[in-house]
Amino acid sequence: MTTVPLIRADLPSVGEILEPLREVLESGKITNFSKHVTEFERLAAAYLDAQVATTSSGTQALILSLQALGLQRGQKVILPSFTFMATAQAILYAGGIPVFAEIEDDLTLSPADLEALLAEHDVDVVIGVHNYGLPCRVDEIQEVVEAAGRKRGKRIALMYDAAHAFGSALNGRKVGSFGDVEVFSLSVTKALVSVEGGMISSRDPKFIERIRKMRNYGIQDSYNAHYAGMNGKMSEFHAIIGLHNLRRLDSYMQTRQVNARYYMERIRSRTNFQLLPWPEGVTHTFKDFSVLTPEGLDAQRDAVIGFLKERGVETRAYFYPPVHEQCFFQRFADRALPRTEALSRRVITLPFFTTITNAEMDYVVDALVEAERSLA
Repeated sequence: MTTVPLIRADLPSVGEILEPLREVLESGKITNFSKHVTEFERLAAAYLDAQVATTSSGTQALILSLQALGLQRGQKVILPSFTFMATAQAILYAGGIPVFAEIEDDLTLSPADLEALLAEHDVDVVIGVHNYGLPCRVDEIQEVVEAAGRKRGKRIALMYDAAHAFGSALNGRKVGSFGDVEVFSLSVTKALVSVEGGMISSRDPKFIERIRKMRNYGIQDSYNAHYAGMNGKMSEFHAIIGLHNLRRLDSYMQTRQVNARYYMERIRSRTNFQLLPWPEGVTHTFKDFSVLTPEGLDAQRDAVIGFLKERGVETRAYFYPPVHEQCFFQRFADRALPRTEALSRRVITLPFFTTITNAEMDYVVDALVEAERSLA
């Protein structure tokens, strides 16, 4: 039986990175912002046209960014409930209180619901999420946040969880330069992989300089802590992998756009599964390639997933349950989110990666066709 995994990470061969690995091991300079981390940050900053700082993980980057924005204990942070739970976990670790917002049909933060929540709650930070690598409605969100800030007579910080979106762009502008700060994950499922790691980007050099201190225990100089901080450093080993992939990212992204168009064309022409929007002018990482179950199968998502599994096709339901329905976060859910709840029950994430073949995509589509016939 053919099997198609959910992901196949972009990783170098041993030979491609043997020299820098040998150099690091022989020098003993394996951490503390040595040569490869410094070069990784330099090239990433040039790629994004923003200032950057690496971290040990995307979650660590979220926590540090919220703290660097000045979030105080008990202050409220709006985020979409349709996201990976790390977004909400970071808010709690930073001392904030999550306020869950609705999404649009593209599965990103709803500007209309955001506006309503800002009118109701005294909020200090808003987090948008570039879900699956699709950029949020950044212009609308910016306008809503700025208008609410003027009305309340205070500045509301705007950050983006860009965990899925290193390589995405909107009308030629790279994700990484929107809002006050954007946060990336570089873990093994992402378009840019450093195995584990995170990155924070901002156009404010003072903000990034503060992050650089906070990720190193808050040390300013001579073991003298000037800021709240912790160990959030990226190792040289991870930076070597990240550098290898960053130098090839444009090629990876071109391939992913071609593969996604091939997939979409066949799903659209052969099935009734609903594709998610991919607007003109958007470069999309497709960190996850997700579809929605069609009418007639809207209550049989789990059956479809089981059917595909029997045929060797690995899938996930990203993201179900949405965060406000998860056991740990239900205490913060003060209202229903009908659009989020309905869409989360229909979403199926299909196999997708840079090296996926047309034959593998055809096999997945064949399985979708069979599932629709068998379960309808």
